[in-house]
Amino acid sequence: MKLDTLVLQTFGRLTGVRSFLDLLDGALPKSEWSDNEALKQRAEEENWEFNDFDVERQVLDERFRFWLPRYAAYSAVSLLYTVLETQLAAAAKRACAQTRTSFQPADLRGTGIEAAALYLARLGVCDVRQDPAWQKLCDLRDLRHLIVHRVGTKGESEEHRRTARRLAGAYGGRVVFPDSDWSWYGEVWISILLCYEFVETVEAFFDRLFDALHLPPRYQRRMQSGAG
Repeated sequence: MKLDTLVLQTFGRLTGVRSFLDLLDGALPKSEWSDNEALKQRAEEENWEFNDFDVERQVLDERFRFWLPRYAAYSAVSLLYTVLETQLAAAAKRACAQTRTSFQPADLRGTGIEAAALYLARLGVCDVRQDPAWQKLCDLRDLRHLIVHRVGTKGESEEHRRTARRLAGAYGGRVVFPDSDWSWYGEVWISILLCYEFVETVEAFFDRLFDALHLPPRYQRRMQSGAG
C-alpha cells in the first residue's frame, strides 16, 4: 500500500476538524440541559423568587443560544481555513519539487490560498481557480476574515458590508446576520451543518488536487473502492 505524507497529513487534519465539530455538536445540547437542570434545582433548594430565577435563566440562554453556538462555528471556520491554506501551500511546494523548477512559491507576491493557486496555475500543474469548489473556498476565506478581523460583524466599510450581504444571500438560513447592528452584538450566526459542508468541500477539493499531482488517494477512498 503506497502512502504519501502530504495526503495523510492533509486528511488527518481535516478529520481533526470534523471530530472537533462532532464534539461541539454533541456536547453543547447536553451541557445546556445539565446547566438548566442544575439551575432549577438550586432555585428550588434556595427558594428563589421567580424573577431571580428568570434572570439566571436568561444568562444561560444567552450563553447557550447566542455565544457558544457562534463561537463554536467561528472556531471551526477559522481552523478549517487554516488547514486549507497550509495544505494548499504545501501542495504548491510539492509541485515545485516534482517539476524540479527553480521557480519557487515565494517568488510570487501575495499570501493565502490565492498565492498558492496562482503558483500552481503558473507552473502548469493545474488551475485550482477553475475547480468547482473554488468559489466556496473563497467564501470560507471571506467568512474567516469576517470572524478574525471584524469579530463576526458586517464591518463598517461598504466593501465589507457587500461581502456580508453576499455571504448571507449565498447561504440563506445558514449564514445569518442580525436585522440591526444593535441586535444583540451584531455577530453573524453560522450553522454547524454549514461547517460540515465546508469540510466536505475542502476534502473533495484536495481529492481532485492530489489526483492532478499524481498522489495516491486518501485511505478512506481506497478502502471504499476496494469494498466496491
